[in-house]
Formats: sequence, C-alpha cells, structure tokens
Amino acid sequence: IPWNVRGQFVEVVYNGVHIGNYYLCEQIKIDSKRVPVQKEYEKDKGAVTKEQMAGYGYLLEVDDNFDEAGKFMTKHHLPFMFKDDVDDAGVILSNIKSKVQGIEDNLYKGYKGTSSTGYADAYNDLDLPSVVDQLLIYEMSMNTEFRHPKSVYMYMDGLGKLKAGPVWD
Repeated sequence: IPWNVRGQFVEVVYNGVHIGNYYLCEQIKIDSKRVPVQKEYEKDKGAVTKEQMAGYGYLLEVDDNFDEAGKFMTKHHLPFMFKDDVDDAGVILSNIKSKVQGIEDNLYKGYKGTSSTGYADAYNDLDLPSVVDQLLIYEMSMNTEFRHPKSVYMYMDGLGKLKAGPVWD
C-alpha cells in the first residue's frame, strides 16, 4: 500500500483527570504526500465531461454510515461514498458508480459461474494486488471493518483502475 496513516499514541489528561490513551493520526485525503492520485476535483470549477474526469483523482469510502455527500449503493448493497465533493451534474458520480457496479457484476458472474471471463473482466477495472494487500493487512491485524463495512477506503486515479487503500482503523 503506497501510503499509510501516520500517528502516535497520546495520553489525555483533562483538568487533572486521566481520560485515556488515544491514537492521534492524520486524516485520509487526496494529497501528494498521502493518497497518491492526481489533483482532487474542485467543485467550484463546475461540471466536467468524462474526458475531463481523467485529470482528477477520486477517494471513496465504503461505510454503512452512508453519511457523505456524493454516495451510491451497489446492487448488492455496498455503500460507496466520495470523500470529496463531486460535480453537481453527476458526470463523476455516474461514471464512478457505473465502474464500481461493473466490477461487482463481473465478480458475481465469475463467482456464480455464469461467465467464463467474469473475474478477468472485473480485474480490468480493479487493481487486484492492492485488494489482496488490503485484505492481508485486515486479516493479520484482526480488523473486521470490511465485513460490515466501516471505513474501508478505495481510490482511483483518473479513469484508471479502482485500487484498495489506504487502511484506516
């Protein structure tokens, strides 16, 4: 995984009372020193075309809270949300939703055996090594966030493949 959240443990004392030990860390965001994608889309620049989408990077969160602005649910009820604002015309939202839904559809076709190319078609749009790395990290750290899901991040550079990461929690 190209970037991991940095932080440190801190002891918090409030009015002389020990409150606890916390982990103070960076936020996940698009930045040249954090999530390694092209510049983030700036909503004040207005709507974009699909061709213009290639010049931006996108950070998505898969989370049951479903509490961000640009959000969509896949057919199998995976809640995806953009961590940054997306265009009001919906070009970015509809194109990313279509890509994610296509990946999910192809994975299910491969799983159900209804398509001999289902998995291969899904991997044309999904960066498999990043998904494997993320799942291994979750498994080794006994993090079950991806099961319900909570705070599972994915990102995409331009119109490229959807990649897993960074790991949160």
